[in-house]
Formats: sequence, structure tokens, C-alpha cells
Amino acid sequence: MTQPLTELQQKTLSIIPHITGTMSILGATSIMYDILSDWKEKLNSPYYRILLVISCVDLSSSFWLGLSTWPVPRGTANVYGAVGTTASCSAQGFFSQLNLLGPLYNLNLALYYLLLGKYHLTDEEISERYERYMHPISLTIGIVFAIAGLPLTLYNNANLWCWIAPYPAGCEDNNGQHGDVPCERGHDAWLYRWLFFYCPLWIIIVTVTVILIMLIRSAVSDERRFIALQKETRSKRPSTRLIETASSTDDIPVPPAPVDMNETHRYERSRQTFRQAMFYLGVFYLTWVFQTVNRLYQLITGDSVFILLVLHTIFAPLHGFFNFIVYRHGQITV
Repeated sequence: MTQPLTELQQKTLSIIPHITGTMSILGATSIMYDILSDWKEKLNSPYYRILLVISCVDLSSSFWLGLSTWPVPRGTANVYGAVGTTASCSAQGFFSQLNLLGPLYNLNLALYYLLLGKYHLTDEEISERYERYMHPISLTIGIVFAIAGLPLTLYNNANLWCWIAPYPAGCEDNNGQHGDVPCERGHDAWLYRWLFFYCPLWIIIVTVTVILIMLIRSAVSDERRFIALQKETRSKRPSTRLIETASSTDDIPVPPAPVDMNETHRYERSRQTFRQAMFYLGVFYLTWVFQTVNRLYQLITGDSVFILLVLHTIFAPLHGFFNFIVYRHGQITV
């Protein structure tokens, strides 16, 4: 926004993450406890292994985002609650950037549901063929991008918390144009935001959307196939009158069995997989849509809208909390 935030607006943006971050920490911790308390059984499944890493990332990001403006160097103008140092700001910025692991592992979870729901692979097949590559690729991308920001001194005050930003404020705009003062840290921060975060994030969002469409089409196909099998079974079943007439003879026709139990089980599992996938992917969209829109608006206009900043601070730390709700909703039964 062209005008500086009022003191009340600064306080609002500073306080909200303390609340939502705490909620998410509790949610992520609960998932981790539930998985690790039965680790011998649950960690045999790619689903629980992927979800455990997601919860670890949620715990970390919720903690650091939940600190809000506290790590921002003390005395920073127009930032309420800044009591930190350059070191604390760099630490928060590093772990904020490491949060890219969240979208990467949500992509892994989406791929898991696609392989399970559309291609009907078993956990063992998914683990052997695909999961062995998911973890090293995701961890390498997330960790390397986060570490690269340290020697480049990219992590500075980004208003809501510390992240990739130029220092001092105003030394460079969102299009890379030099400001009134020279940058001491975070040179070309606008470029690194694109390279280290926005491009990977939006590629992930597009890919997850494609997977979502594939899952929807697969679920519709399974629904039609199961309904067709039900109709075919009913059409082959003899009428009650035929059975009664035949009962007086030695040759009694036996009605055909209902739809094969394996088909029924496969259909029910497909429905359950699709439903849970929709919940988890819905959480992914919900927690990333507002911060994506907010940052995109800032990049394009060089301005900010207070309501977008509020939504950003509300939903950015909440992924662990929403995931906990989905997790408690029910697991896929084999």
C-alpha cells in the first residue's frame, strides 16, 4: 500500500501468526505423535512416511512463522514487535524458505494418491518404484535452495516476517530497480524469490491441479464402471416367480452372486482414497492461495492490500492444523 500501515494494522499482522502458528504446532505434533507411537506398523506405508515428513515441515514452519515479527532486527521501521537481530532474522528467513518442502511433499502425497487411486498400485509397488526417488529429490531441492540464501545474505525483513528481501527497505523494488539507497544485503532479492520459491511453487500448484483432475476423472470412471456392474448383475438375476416354479423340480437355478466382492472392495477403496485426497489437496490450496495471491499482487503492483496481508498471516502457518483435522477424519482401510 502507498501509505505505511497504521500502528493498529501492524499489531494485527504481528499478533495473528502467534495464534495460528500455535494451532498448527499442536496439529502437526499430534499427527507426529500418532504415527510415531505405532511406528512399527504405520511407517511400513508410504502414506505415513510422507505424512510424517509433511508434519515435521509443518512443525518447523509453524514455529518460525509463529514467531511473526519477533526475529526482525530491533528498531526496524513500521514493524511492530521487532526485537531480534540480523542473525535471528537470517534464521527465520532460512526456515521460512525451507517451508518449500511443504509444497514439495504435498506433491509427493498427491502422486501417492494418484498411483493408489487411479493406477491401483499397492503400497509395496509405490515404495519400490516411486517413493525411493520422492524423498531425495524433494529434500535436495528444498534444502539446497534454503542454504543458498545464507551466503547470498537474502534473508531480511519482509514485513510480515523475515524471508528473501533486500536490505535496507527501499533499496530495490519488486522489479529489481534500484532505490534511493544502495542495498547492503539481499541484492537481486526479486530474482531469487522467483528462482527459489515462486517458480517451484507454481509449478507444483499446476502439477497438483493436473493430478487432481486425473483423480476426479478416475473416480467418475470407477463410479460408472461399478454402476454398470450392478445393473448387469441385476439383469442376470432370475425373477422370484422363476425360482418358485423351479423349486418343485430337482433342477433349481441358483441366482447369480451379487457384484464380486473384490470389485466392491476396490470401488469402496477408490472412493475413500479419492475423498481423502480431496481433503488433503484442499488444505494445500487453502493454505497457499492467499499468500500466493498476496505475493503476486505485490510483485505486479509494488503495493500491498491490508486484507490480503491479514489472510496471508492467518493461513500461511495453519497447514499443520488443517492437516490434523483431515488426518483425524479417517484413514484409508486396506
